[in-house]
Amino acid sequence: MRSTGSTASPTTVSTPRSATATADGPVSGFGQPRFLSVATALLTLALVAAQLVLSPAASATTPTGEETAPAYVSPDDLGDGAKAPKPTGTSWLVGDLDSGELHVAKNVEKRHAPASTIKLLTALALVDVLDDKQKKVTAEFEDMEIDGTKVGLMQKNKYTIDLLFHAMLMSSANDAANALGRAAGGQKKAVSLMNQKAAELGMSNTHAANTSGLDAKGQYTSAEDLMKLAWAVCEDDYLMKVIGTETFKFPGGKNPQTKEKFKGYEIQNHTKIVGQVDGGLGLKNGFTRAAKGSYVAVAERDGHRVVATMLGIDNNSRQVAVDLLEWDFAQKEPKSLQTVPVGVQATAEAKPTAPSSGGDAGGDEDETAASAKDSADDDGDGQASSSLASRSLGAAMDNPLALGLLGAGVVLLILTAVLWVRLRGRLQGRR
Repeated sequence: MRSTGSTASPTTVSTPRSATATADGPVSGFGQPRFLSVATALLTLALVAAQLVLSPAASATTPTGEETAPAYVSPDDLGDGAKAPKPTGTSWLVGDLDSGELHVAKNVEKRHAPASTIKLLTALALVDVLDDKQKKVTAEFEDMEIDGTKVGLMQKNKYTIDLLFHAMLMSSANDAANALGRAAGGQKKAVSLMNQKAAELGMSNTHAANTSGLDAKGQYTSAEDLMKLAWAVCEDDYLMKVIGTETFKFPGGKNPQTKEKFKGYEIQNHTKIVGQVDGGLGLKNGFTRAAKGSYVAVAERDGHRVVATMLGIDNNSRQVAVDLLEWDFAQKEPKSLQTVPVGVQATAEAKPTAPSSGGDAGGDEDETAASAKDSADDDGDGQASSSLASRSLGAAMDNPLALGLLGAGVVLLILTAVLWVRLRGRLQGRR
């Protein structure tokens, strides 16, 4: 509005009354525009402040514990009759791997991003296709540039299938998972094989989109399905030998660009179940920022196998898995909450035909079903959008400050409009 005042000044400079203040009040060509500018600024500030107060993001109340989840602490008592450990997260279970009986269970059918636990499905789906474990695969640049944990594959260097399985399952190497997928016929083919294997095992709440477990649209699994997967992996001698390896020698190689040679190094088992838990057989851990912590842990004592699976765990997922195993082994007569069909039972309940792959993520129908279920779980995006206005109005009614700012904004808006009309009339009259 200052630009309006400066435009009016040259027009009124020759008029003594316009150029000189009187005892009756300020100069009409200067005071009103200045007041108008101030009013406009105040109006803007009031409206912005009201918007901030009324904003759903500002007014919404964050549920207790959602912003910062409490750290998991191991219970003092994990003995017979003690309460089961309680993780903080999306879903988990612990139970008998062979009978499928669950002794602790929460949201076991809920779909959630799997993180690197999906590598168990990658391994199971590709282990028979890549039957020559000494066959060598030439690493490519796409292996090196993949996100997340890597073992350090170097392009144009050759690695055996066996070494790639060790790197993927022990060190959770995404570059190794990518190379195995390419060796099986490409990522699209590998993902299709993974979804076929999931269907064979009756993993109805699982859908793979890549071989590594990196977050991807349409990729999900459930705690229940991970139990079915754990049973199948434990039946494969080769995979269990790899998973049961604590350390492994990774070979050196040569940088194809600099011609510089580099030495080999030792890789460790990241799951930290084998050799660290009594009777620990291992299996797989995982983590991404979106998926949070995931875990599949199996231990065997006196011929009795116990499995713990979990998804979306906020913190200390390994300790949670170990505590669940220890607690379950300690229970003399654990109560069976439900039974998950594993092994032959799961295969009998599986669909007779596997879903076809419609792209790299595989199975468009499955992805649509997942979206529908996820929408149901989250109360639907449509309902959230339709309630936006009502939430804002409710926030205003509950917040006197918001009402005051909004009222002040309306008054300033009316006042500004009146002054603007009067000023325009005077300027036009002088012309």
